[in-house]
Amino acid sequence: MAFDANQRRRALRRFMAGAGLNVAQWETLSGLGDGTLRKFLDDPTGAKTLTDKTYAKLAAGAARKTGRPVGVAELQGESPDESSAGSGGVPIGDIAGNVAPAFDAPARPMIGHMLQDVPLYGTAMGGDGNGEFEMNGTVIDHVARPPGILGRGDVFALNVVGDSMWPWRKPNSLIYVERDRAPSVNDHVVVEFRPIAGSSVRQTVVKLLVGISLKTLKLAQYRPAKEFDVDRKTVFRVYRVLEWDELMKGGR
Repeated sequence: MAFDANQRRRALRRFMAGAGLNVAQWETLSGLGDGTLRKFLDDPTGAKTLTDKTYAKLAAGAARKTGRPVGVAELQGESPDESSAGSGGVPIGDIAGNVAPAFDAPARPMIGHMLQDVPLYGTAMGGDGNGEFEMNGTVIDHVARPPGILGRGDVFALNVVGDSMWPWRKPNSLIYVERDRAPSVNDHVVVEFRPIAGSSVRQTVVKLLVGISLKTLKLAQYRPAKEFDVDRKTVFRVYRVLEWDELMKGGR
């Protein structure tokens, strides 16, 4: 297949959307600290390219995110996708649609039939509007329980306030948060701070966790893109945000 930079940009964006990745997160997972991927994707001239070495790093980073092998050809749009034909000229989407489960396989929950029992905590706007809010602890509603968290009592939901985490999450979109699993570097997190003197409000932010030390947490956001340190003494608790691939595992 002839090289087509625009096709490769589309392929990378398509892969990011399917894997729940964003540019900053993928660069971090791949060890690309100089904005290489962002410069390629945002190039207005269409002249920039990525080297084979960079694609190999991106493939390794994608594998860390997805938990499966990812090839360079897939990232370049040179492997079949759901709309292309497989061997014999049959669309792969049709093949997948005609595969029957094993006779003894447990039934998978229909996404449209999910229970509406995950508590949604009320939030209030706070800070400068860039993703900061107060988690006031009041359950204001219950939202759908995706198949990946069936039976779990340690998960709650929040609405993202502000646009600092766009395009990973749009303003007012839903996130699912788990209490009992400690977050790791490259997880999205909800950081709840201790109240400042004279206040009972525990301000909370949604960010990407990019570093942990004995004294600080290094956090990142996407809009505007920046990293910053917070003193761990000011932190009340850190919760891990569940990604969509974890939430929808086992659904259809």
